Amino acid sequence: MGFAMILALSVASLSYVLSVRYLKENQQQSALTNIHVLGNALDSDISSVLTFANWICLDSTLENYLSTVNRTYTQDVHSGKKLSLSAWNHLNNEFNIIGVRNYVDRVIISTPDGKQYLQSISGGDAQSSLSSPITIMDTVFFDELVTNPSYAWVGFVDNPLTKSGNPRVLPVIRPIYSSSSSIVLGWVYVDIPERVVTNALRNFVLSEDDALFLTFSSGHSYRYMGGTLVKATVPEGVIAYTLPETGWIISYFPSEKALTDRMNFYKLMILIIFTVILFTGFILSIILQQTITKPVNRLIGRLEKIGKGDFSRDETLEWNNELGEIGKGINSLSKNVSDLMETKLADEKERHDLEYQVLQSQINPHFLYNTLNTIKWMATIQGSDGIADMSTSLSRLMKNISKSTEDLIPIGDEFSLVDDYFTIMKYRYGGTIELEYQTDDASLLEEKINRFSLQPIVENAIFHGIEPKGSAGRIIIHTYEKDGNVIIDVTDNGVGMTKDAIRSVLSGESQTSTEFFKQIGVYNVNERIKYTFGEGYGITIESEPSVYTTMRFTLPRGK
Repeated sequence: MGFAMILALSVASLSYVLSVRYLKENQQQSALTNIHVLGNALDSDISSVLTFANWICLDSTLENYLSTVNRTYTQDVHSGKKLSLSAWNHLNNEFNIIGVRNYVDRVIISTPDGKQYLQSISGGDAQSSLSSPITIMDTVFFDELVTNPSYAWVGFVDNPLTKSGNPRVLPVIRPIYSSSSSIVLGWVYVDIPERVVTNALRNFVLSEDDALFLTFSSGHSYRYMGGTLVKATVPEGVIAYTLPETGWIISYFPSEKALTDRMNFYKLMILIIFTVILFTGFILSIILQQTITKPVNRLIGRLEKIGKGDFSRDETLEWNNELGEIGKGINSLSKNVSDLMETKLADEKERHDLEYQVLQSQINPHFLYNTLNTIKWMATIQGSDGIADMSTSLSRLMKNISKSTEDLIPIGDEFSLVDDYFTIMKYRYGGTIELEYQTDDASLLEEKINRFSLQPIVENAIFHGIEPKGSAGRIIIHTYEKDGNVIIDVTDNGVGMTKDAIRSVLSGESQTSTEFFKQIGVYNVNERIKYTFGEGYGITIESEPSVYTTMRFTLPRGK
């Protein structure tokens, strides 16, 4: 739901920002297109008037009239009137033909002093007057317009040639020069009534709070309101278009209300989108709750039950989807754990049974100890010391084998076991073998060694080294320290060993022990040492055939 809320807010915010930008750009583009159309139409109408004024300034007939009328009237009034009538007909015909009668109320062509002039009136309430040129020349805008190097605009003024001043007009005044010199022959006055502009602006549809402005090159600005033009200041933020021919500027201030109305529609659409996304998120959360959250919670609950010891199979977790596969795995795990525990219990029961059997088997060793002790005392009473020594040694040796469970014992205790075994072997071989201990430091006897490690080596020296020699033999056990390790050398003066025999003994391919300890060979002793202390320790063999064999134990000190 949080994700859906974030997504909905993001989409709504982005949509709102983009909608505002789009609406504003669309409104501005639409307004700019409309004022382009409006401005071009108005510019075309005014350009027609300016074209007509330019024709007057350049026409040879009218130039001839202005340059000769005063002299002609002075010489002959009749000829002067005839000249004036001809020029007026020429002007009036052009006035009608060029098509500007709808855009101009009055045209006046006058000599510089205003005494001789031609006048054409399109209609309406425009009235002719003998003092029209003088009246025009007396206006405040005459000098500004007639002396300007190009067309200038003073804005809308009261009509100087009507009593009421209506309709307001946009005056156009240009000087008329001689075609052969720069002499001013007269001037032309054209008035454009306000209705020409307002009729063009009327085609632009305005709402309550937008505004349309018209600004002339002179800086005079008007706002179009209710079919008329009112002086006003153009605000900032308007959309403006400059007419290419006249240089006028049409400005449009967009309607905030229209933008707001359209934004309200977009806000409604954004709200609907926001609601749909939020509702979709709600539905999705319900679906996820049913398809993921609840199944996962059931799986977690099942795991908790397994942790508490309930290993029963729950087939309701095996749905036909990915989570169902997990449920199947949990059920399989539960079954495997249950089977493992049952196997463990069976193994424990079997172990207890074996311990009981071992306990039973201890009856025979106890009987054997007692029998050996009886033989010992009988031999002592009868003075048979050898039998007593052998019985005692065998009794101690059997007792250590059957009762002791320690794997690591002091080297001194291991030597005691070797002594018991060697006592038996010494009587067996009639005293032809000797055993000697050489210990460089008595403290080394406190270091640990694997129990029954030396006995198989001594046995191996007797049976495979000294006995095949066929003569008396000697075994020396030398204990010393080297490179921080305890070294025990078991050396016999027997038949020795070849390199192949050494390799065979250490690899376990050859069983070197016999009789009593035949299950504990050199290979096994070596592996026990490596397993206990690490690969850096164990047994190495040095031998020279027919001379000697040394079994060297390398043990750690202080472990």
